[in-house]
Amino acid sequence: MNTLANHGYISRNGIASFEEITLAVMEAFNLELFNGANMVANNMLTRGNPFVNKVSIGGVSPLLPPLPGKIDGPVTGGIAKHGRFEGDASMTRADAFIGDNRNFQEILFDMDLQQLADFGDDGPDGENTVFNIQTLIAMKKQNIMTDQAANPKFQFAARRMNAAYGEAAFILDVFANGTTKQATLPIIASFFRNQTFPRNWFRAASPVTGAIINATVSQIKAAIPTSPGRNNAQGMFVADPDPPPPFNSSFGCFAYWDQAENTPGVLLNTTGIFKANVDLLTGILFRVASGNPGCDQTALPFGPSDV
Repeated sequence: MNTLANHGYISRNGIASFEEITLAVMEAFNLELFNGANMVANNMLTRGNPFVNKVSIGGVSPLLPPLPGKIDGPVTGGIAKHGRFEGDASMTRADAFIGDNRNFQEILFDMDLQQLADFGDDGPDGENTVFNIQTLIAMKKQNIMTDQAANPKFQFAARRMNAAYGEAAFILDVFANGTTKQATLPIIASFFRNQTFPRNWFRAASPVTGAIINATVSQIKAAIPTSPGRNNAQGMFVADPDPPPPFNSSFGCFAYWDQAENTPGVLLNTTGIFKANVDLLTGILFRVASGNPGCDQTALPFGPSDV
């Protein structure tokens, strides 16, 4: 998101509409329409203001008012606010309980690069400088293990697991140079550390669909024997209970249900353009989720407010 703002694809003040961000990710990264729209719809419902159709890609902003009647609290949090979507086990941000969950952390990126040095492919910039699936798996294993041990409030629920593995998948499926198909160290460092497009970088030649991202997510998940869950009071990681049918039919459907459980239910008690916007956004989420076999029931928001 910061790269898009830094290059003017969305407003440099970090406040943008659903349409602006969706078009930006399509133009800049060649994300397929519903792949991009699903991500933006989720951000808008969880941490944006669907009434005015704006979301902050950072934190609280005076440019973004609270929801009408302050039904979700006195401020609109922005996507950097921890809990509903932003969460633990990030590649480059600290857990909110530990420290700075908003800004790039060099030490965490250095830990990621240790895995690249161990598992990466050789490339034009030297040995072990090209990210591959083994590197992503090792990175996420390290993120989870380190944060679970250091953060007594560690949470890695289905929605966060899906997002965390999806963010890693972007390295190979979105950030790789479209001409070489390689995600090299200079390319990923430019996106992560500098938040700018790399030199001589080209987007993917064909639209990046949700199926492409999900295939990489599935490879990462299959290699990491961690169920969705959280630390208990004793600091032990315990698995979350399965969701009710049909949301237990697949991991993707589980994540969809879990996200609805953490999206404010007050959004359903709306009228007029506010309701129309909420209906549009929840409809997009269901359209994408229903691509998972058996995920044939809508999960509308039923989470708490002002959290």
